[in-house]
Amino acid sequence: MGFDQLARILAVLLLLISSELTAQSFKFGGSVRGYQFFSLEEPLFIDRRDSEIWFLRLTDETSFGKVVSLEVHSLFSLTSPPVSQTSLIAYRGAPKFLPLQWDLVDCENLNVGFGLDRLNLQFDLNKVRITVGRQAVTWGVSYFWPALDLFGPFAPQQIDREYKSGVDIVRMVVALGPFSELEVLGGVLGPSAKRDGSVGALLRWNVGSADLGFMGGRFHRDNVLGTFITADVRGTGLRGELSWTDSGDPLDTLRHREQFWRGTVGLDRQVTPSLTMNLETAWNGYGTCDPSKYLALIQADRYSRGEVSGLGKLYTGGGLTWLAQPLLTVVNSVLVNLSDGSVLWVPTLQWSAGDNLDVVAGGQVGLGPELSPDGEIESEYGLVPVSIFGSMRLYF
Repeated sequence: MGFDQLARILAVLLLLISSELTAQSFKFGGSVRGYQFFSLEEPLFIDRRDSEIWFLRLTDETSFGKVVSLEVHSLFSLTSPPVSQTSLIAYRGAPKFLPLQWDLVDCENLNVGFGLDRLNLQFDLNKVRITVGRQAVTWGVSYFWPALDLFGPFAPQQIDREYKSGVDIVRMVVALGPFSELEVLGGVLGPSAKRDGSVGALLRWNVGSADLGFMGGRFHRDNVLGTFITADVRGTGLRGELSWTDSGDPLDTLRHREQFWRGTVGLDRQVTPSLTMNLETAWNGYGTCDPSKYLALIQADRYSRGEVSGLGKLYTGGGLTWLAQPLLTVVNSVLVNLSDGSVLWVPTLQWSAGDNLDVVAGGQVGLGPELSPDGEIESEYGLVPVSIFGSMRLYF
């Protein structure tokens, strides 16, 4: 489907809606977010120590009565250079199907782009909600290493999680009771309808202080089944999720990954009124214990689309958030690849400089061997150069 055809279809839909519904309300907003990075080490694969990322997001939520609403997020981006080892702190996009993004400037050291990160119509039919178009979807309960989230999940080290990248689907949510619902969706989670066509369902069921989830479907030629559970035990939040994948990627036969399991367990605890911690341990059956195989493994599609975040088999890590002052928050995140012994430390300071302005400073410290004398990869996080960054987030 070309852009002109899509534009005509959306125009007709909007014309029909506006002709039937006269009570309209508008909610406009937006944000400017900028990150400036500087590597304290000579980075691998690129010839610059500095890099920067800027985003201008314009949001519009329009309601047509109580039944229909339209959500549109326009996103302008500037990245220099376009590929950087540090950029996953700020942003990771999901693969798109609809042609709603364009490169305005695309050269070796600079990319300027424009796209629609949200473009969807929502129909609220009492106990049924239907959303059609580009939207954000999250399944599962894990923070660092999700096993059920197949919709462009956040990178484990990502600190900017206010907006998740949208995917092109049709989604229906049916309310089954208090805190219980059935979610069914279908769409194309990438550029190819044949390769990335997906359909699935997730049942969320509340039982007292626990929430249970069961999911299944076909995603990117894979058959996937999964489950999750969350519970509160004396003020400690416990959570876990598990998925099994029967791969439909022919190359996974060569990788001996025809079927694999992934799972994560974690806990969240408010230790004091100003101190909160979260811990996770994850098993990645798609990964390997041999770092020399990392380079061949990372070429799999599921890594490029962000479905699998780790190259190793076993991970652990956590975050510690300290409210030092009402306007100052200190966060320390540590990710450990137990398969190769490498560590990634991400410390940040966030200062609320005003009602609509946040200033963030921090760094990334990768610990572990980088390359062997013959040029082979020896660890995952050892490849991440020690770097510092500053960030500004302005809301309007």
